[in-house]
Amino acid sequence: MDFRAAAKWMSHPEGERVYALILGRHSGIYPRRFRHLKNVPLIVDDARDAKDLRPYLVKYLPEGVYYDRNVYRSLDAARKTGLDYTRAWRSPLFLGQELAFDLDPENVDCPIHGDIEAKMRRHQGLSFCDWEFEEVRRQAVALYDELSEQWTRLAVVYSGRGFHVHVFDDDAFRLTRKERGRIAARFARRYAIDEWVTSGEMRLIRLPYSLHGMVSRIVVPLPRGDVPKFRYDDQRTVPRF
Repeated sequence: MDFRAAAKWMSHPEGERVYALILGRHSGIYPRRFRHLKNVPLIVDDARDAKDLRPYLVKYLPEGVYYDRNVYRSLDAARKTGLDYTRAWRSPLFLGQELAFDLDPENVDCPIHGDIEAKMRRHQGLSFCDWEFEEVRRQAVALYDELSEQWTRLAVVYSGRGFHVHVFDDDAFRLTRKERGRIAARFARRYAIDEWVTSGEMRLIRLPYSLHGMVSRIVVPLPRGDVPKFRYDDQRTVPRF
């Protein structure tokens, strides 16, 4: 993992951040002594920046590394008061949340494999084909361009399977839950986004430069111009081991 690049990604906005590790929920690969944590997000709230995650990653060997898009005034105070991070919106320690859009290929209605309900019935809910990947890639570009009409500080990230579009503008950071819900509902009518992510209900998102253990691909930010022809076997995403 490129800890320096990950730390730079997490350097804005100012405030303190929480991380989370997923051990083996989907892959079934994890150190057996931690089997009791397999399906439980392991919260890390004492890492000052991404570089401090290294001991945790070496110990737990997670299949996924996430960060909390919420930003907090003080994690020391949060621990002392027993703050429930899942219900932090009304806490005086809560400063805001990064706005993000999560597009996954399995959420696309495929002319070959059907919609997500059909895939779930066949136990293929996390599978996707090339057509679905190319369609969600097209949607990521279109969404990025549409968001650019309102905001100026955007980033698109290959998530290991699909794409994330992040908005870093200050006014987006300060959006209320109700405003985020309206944005999520509006864009979900035209894009295969996960409304829970955009509305703020799901606050965790994959940390760029970490490894997506389900598919053995590195999560990488991409220049907007690279996205239209991007492939999941791009050498930037393939780990060197």
